[in-house]
Amino acid sequence: MTKPVNREGVLLGALCAAFLIAGHGNSQAQTIDAAAIQDSATSAQNVNIEADSMEVLEAEKKAIFTGNVSAQRTGTILSSDRMTVTYRDVAQPDGSKRNDVSLIDAKGNVEIKTARQVITGEHAILDVAGDLLTVTGNVVVKEGSTVIRGAKLKADLKAKTSSMTGGRVKGSFVPKSTSN
Repeated sequence: MTKPVNREGVLLGALCAAFLIAGHGNSQAQTIDAAAIQDSATSAQNVNIEADSMEVLEAEKKAIFTGNVSAQRTGTILSSDRMTVTYRDVAQPDGSKRNDVSLIDAKGNVEIKTARQVITGEHAILDVAGDLLTVTGNVVVKEGSTVIRGAKLKADLKAKTSSMTGGRVKGSFVPKSTSN
């Protein structure tokens, strides 16, 4: 059963968005921008999230944002048409509980934007607990003039590895110029 969103629901949404994007380690050329993504997950800065509507499904531990969804923290922006955030309650030492995000499911016109890179596709699943990102549907990864296109991007944020699969992969790799 669904219920209308109230002020507490908006706060929950902001908390969920605090962990929208997670990653570990330093980024390298031709991999996803894990350093910026990690900063967005661990920063003490506020999360700014906007959507046309939001619904909280308490029993299912989900918050659903629909319509022009945009979440931003430390310069990393995740946008889509619809975003479902699955969370879990975590007991604190003082006996209180906090919400930890376990999964982000973004659908429709997905864009993950950092200062260095833009990843687009039709569907993205971020397994926060497993440090895994999967983007499908006409995936494009742009970094400067370098562009990689494919059907499916899988990234292990912890291991700092990524692969593009699901058919023919196209890339235009432009080396960085160096000054002597």
